[in-house]
Amino acid sequence: MGAKTATAELLGSILFAANEGDANAVATWLDKGGSVDARCAEQYDATLLMAAARGGQEAIVRMLLRRGASVNLQDSDGWTALTGAAGNGHTTIVQALLDAKADASLQHENSYTALMMAEYQKHTATAQLLRQHAKRLTAEAEAEAAASSAHAVAAADAMAAELLEEVEAEKEAAAKKGK
Repeated sequence: MGAKTATAELLGSILFAANEGDANAVATWLDKGGSVDARCAEQYDATLLMAAARGGQEAIVRMLLRRGASVNLQDSDGWTALTGAAGNGHTTIVQALLDAKADASLQHENSYTALMMAEYQKHTATAQLLRQHAKRLTAEAEAEAAASSAHAVAAADAMAAELLEEVEAEKEAAAKKGK
């Protein structure tokens, strides 16, 4: 068996361990230099985080996030850790991924987002969490836009006042010259 095949088999077994909750195997892999974002070609280029999230393994998800796992990577079908967790109704994992800045708008090959997966699978609590997240992001964006707009108005008002002062100063200077 070649080194490439052995590495692929080892990674496949580590992905299985992540999905099944074997935190010791995953930690050992990482401690021995395995990449936290390694992809398994035999598993649609899935990562450890995707496997753990899909399998409902919250402790492993949190460990991988602490170790710097990239939260928005997509496998060859476009699935992310978030879509996998949402599609399986793992609400606490969805929350952990959202807290780690997972992008809930990413879509897999069938154009499903995490919210759409949760709704399709009838995971009501997970879908509600994702809706609340979307509402919070919208409110934050609107508040930021309003603050930016208010700042722009204030800056324009200040600039207009400064121009008016310059015009008045020029008028006074012209009046003094005319005397």
